[in-house]
Amino acid sequence: MTKTLYPEIKSAGGLIFALDNAFTKIGSALRVYNDDDPKFLPGAYARIEKEHKFSQIYLAAEEKLYLPDFWRDGVCLGHGGIDNIDTLVQCVDYWLTNNVSTKQLSNKFDFVTPSKDAAVFDEGNEVQHTWNSILNDPYRKEIKSFVELAVKDSVLSSLFPYTSLMTLCFSRCTGYPFTYDTPTVSPILDTDQYLVRHNNNDIIGSGSAIEALKMVLDNLPEDIAPAAKGTSETYKNVQTRGLL
Repeated sequence: MTKTLYPEIKSAGGLIFALDNAFTKIGSALRVYNDDDPKFLPGAYARIEKEHKFSQIYLAAEEKLYLPDFWRDGVCLGHGGIDNIDTLVQCVDYWLTNNVSTKQLSNKFDFVTPSKDAAVFDEGNEVQHTWNSILNDPYRKEIKSFVELAVKDSVLSSLFPYTSLMTLCFSRCTGYPFTYDTPTVSPILDTDQYLVRHNNNDIIGSGSAIEALKMVLDNLPEDIAPAAKGTSETYKNVQTRGLL
């Protein structure tokens, strides 16, 4: 595939070399990160990262097309497709080395499509937006009565909510992977009751939405604080440095 559709990859000796050559050509200090990552087929994947942002590059098989995505703080905010490696690396360099929004990126490089909620994360409104999305999701009606109370609670509503099947979880960070050190809430089907568990899956108790909310609040970590941008790993690193 790469020999016929991607001659620049063939001449460079591989995708990683081709990308690194293109970065050098535009005077960028960026280089491919995953030079020996065993999780991906050789020559079919590349990852370029800088601080809290990264881009992954995949190759289309049926046509010449580089397929990049654009991540910041553990959230995929956009993706695209282009057949020109030079324009591709200009775009990735712009994303990773500048403090720009996803909209600014797509305005400059029209082959980039922002993700559905990219603007919400760009503007820092992801916590409230996600709570409202869960509250108004008709496919999550089993937890609606609990969420109606949670969004009005100043502590719980400041955490980032996410669901695992029908279980509602709360994270200290807004990017994936999330933290998992707070209680979880699951609906007991065909009742108006909820089951509350510790993060290790031990049962705390069960009860109505009001009772479940109290159980969650009573079992939150003592140092609980509003969710921060980033992932569980960056959050752990900040805690280790004693900044929280």
